[in-house]
Amino acid sequence: MLTKITIISKYTFKELLKSRILYITLVIGIALMVVTYVATEFTFGVPEKVALDFGLGMLSLSSLGISLFMGATLLPNEINSRTVYMVISRPVPRWVFISGKILGLMGVLLVNVAILSTMTMLCSYLLGGVINQAIIMAIIFNVLECMLLLLVVVFFSLFCNTILSSSISLVILMLGHAVKETQATGFVEKRPMVKALLEFYHLILPGFYKLNLKEFVIYNQQIDTSYLMNSFLYGSAYSLFLFCTIIYIFNRKNLD
Repeated sequence: MLTKITIISKYTFKELLKSRILYITLVIGIALMVVTYVATEFTFGVPEKVALDFGLGMLSLSSLGISLFMGATLLPNEINSRTVYMVISRPVPRWVFISGKILGLMGVLLVNVAILSTMTMLCSYLLGGVINQAIIMAIIFNVLECMLLLLVVVFFSLFCNTILSSSISLVILMLGHAVKETQATGFVEKRPMVKALLEFYHLILPGFYKLNLKEFVIYNQQIDTSYLMNSFLYGSAYSLFLFCTIIYIFNRKNLD
């Protein structure tokens, strides 16, 4: 089974490379370097922070965008092209097929992150910055955040069309980043029903803010080891839960 998963993931990876999605990544990377250079011309004292701010921001937007696009089109494209019927009739178990497809998508994500993170660190280094552990951790957590979003999109694509699944996932992503700050506002504190609703959301849906370390890096804040461990375990456990749920539902989904 492991061999079949590897074959499917490699095929998926190569097919996505043919879609020239990584050419967009290269264009974004070059644009990142140009914009960073221009911005630092108008910045005094902290050009390396400007480079990191732009770089990590573009890295996050690009990776999350790819997760939304690829996750939403994964199953609809396979069903519309009838590829899924040919594969599972070999026979290949459904869980092997969906596992291979998701791993192939994650491989493209990793390549995207590798290209843009390298350019980001290069820009920062050339402008006098230091590549420290916080930057590396921010990149690792960005990968985890994107993989979690990818699984969220794939999950909703089991029930919805491409536009609806990507739209719902985008809303969940935005809420997952805003929920913590929203809970701390006076408006919520004075309204127990709203506060209870947000706490319920926080328990059920992913808190993406836990995986965003950009502010720690930009402002040189100390990242507590226990916070890193808890956030990493949270993201990993939620991703594993979604992965298993997707396999369970896909095994029982009517593909006709």
